[in-house]
Amino acid sequence: MNFVMKLTKNETLKIVKFYRDYASDSKNESVLFFAKTEFVAVTVYSSNKVMFQGEDAMAEYKMWVAMLNYIDDTPTKKPSTTKKIEQVQDYFLESIGSDEVGKGDFFGPLVVCAAYLDYRNLDFIKELGIDDSKKLTDEKILVLGEQLANKITYSLLTLHNEKFNDLTEKGYNLNKLNAYLHNKAILNLLAKLNTEPPVILDQFVNKNLYFNYLKDESDIYKDVIFKEKAESKQASVAIASIIARYAFLKHFDKISIDSGFDLLKGASKEVDLLTAKIIKAKGELFLRKYAKVNYKTLTKAKDMLKDM
Repeated sequence: MNFVMKLTKNETLKIVKFYRDYASDSKNESVLFFAKTEFVAVTVYSSNKVMFQGEDAMAEYKMWVAMLNYIDDTPTKKPSTTKKIEQVQDYFLESIGSDEVGKGDFFGPLVVCAAYLDYRNLDFIKELGIDDSKKLTDEKILVLGEQLANKITYSLLTLHNEKFNDLTEKGYNLNKLNAYLHNKAILNLLAKLNTEPPVILDQFVNKNLYFNYLKDESDIYKDVIFKEKAESKQASVAIASIIARYAFLKHFDKISIDSGFDLLKGASKEVDLLTAKIIKAKGELFLRKYAKVNYKTLTKAKDMLKDM
């Protein structure tokens, strides 16, 4: 079945830009752009109509319906053997979402999660009420995170502080580490699935910079949709955010016990002061196991030590 969208010129350009790596020639004079991937063919006409054909045509069409807030007037047909054709748009688009937690925290690891929102789990997800994961308290995250981790297919990567500090001292910046972890989590998750849904990343850098960070990797997943504040726009990203935060909190409790200090989350004057007290009691090297020592918090804490 073919799926057609009538778009504005700017919307059409977005689609052309997205598929430009798969561009092919077309002998049809009315075709402005043609691209073909392994599972879908995309034809852009001079009239600004866009047609999707192939095995993944429906999924690709639905992805753009969500991304462009397109009014879908395609007649719906009841599926004969599966519920997959059920309209799942906007926030609850069937997709992989990827998000990270811990980059704003001096103490604790960097955690990345890629999570798959399967249409078969929609009722379960809708009942949880996770439409804005950033507003959830840590207490709520601990409850929801456990529920999601037991139900959802996901890939979780945790970059512990000692390894984080080793890598940053070798020249890796935070965004490069983030890009590597997201790419790896996405590839790991796709290896668990027998489908390849849209992949949506909570944007922390622009697309070109993201892939530039990955240029030395041998295996790069390129069909990524970048969205700012994606956790409030796509349920799959909200799920990934909650699972990542859940894992971060569980790990944070462990390192607090292990360190012997009541560690604080985030970055603040209180965190600076606590860091100064830890250095005074245990020495600066002690922090490598529990904190990101390239953060400005360490410099501020060492300045505080002069008056302690």
